[in-house]
Amino acid sequence: MMARDEFGNITCQTKGKKSLAKTMKRKLLFLRRRHTDTTLGTVMKGDGKQVTKIHPDDAMQWSRSFESLLLDKTGLELFRGFLRSEFSDENLEFWIAVEEFKQLKSSKLPSVAQKIYTDFVAPQAPREINLDAKTRMKTLANLSSHNKEVFEEAQRKVQALMEKDSYPRFLESEVYQRIIRSQKS
Repeated sequence: MMARDEFGNITCQTKGKKSLAKTMKRKLLFLRRRHTDTTLGTVMKGDGKQVTKIHPDDAMQWSRSFESLLLDKTGLELFRGFLRSEFSDENLEFWIAVEEFKQLKSSKLPSVAQKIYTDFVAPQAPREINLDAKTRMKTLANLSSHNKEVFEEAQRKVQALMEKDSYPRFLESEVYQRIIRSQKS
């Protein structure tokens, strides 16, 4: 059966393609959101379902320090969504990957370290983070050590960069300000 999608394109609706189309539509939904979207005061799952309503008192805690935002699961997800909306989430994704890396068993460290390096640290990596050459080379040299401190310096520099750049923009964003204003209402 032939039909037109929301963009006016002619599509063939078969069972397999229909589920693929739905999946792609769901995954790309964030591109259609605007900062005025009413869902921005909530944290959403990847499937678009609301996970939790954000309490303004919790949001106020996030403005006290960047670490309080990173350590709060809800705050971290909202910050991640904000960075995705700006197409600048690679630093946070690297930071999260390193935090998860630190929790791994020793036997998994070498392969996961190589993947993190390839995805984020290597020159021309698909999600390359902004690191100076010295830190990049030191991280490469540390890969052979097979310990949990491989990315320590790189993570520290990325965290400092986010704290100086992304974090203040997040605190000034419409998303965050709307949550804070809801406390005053």
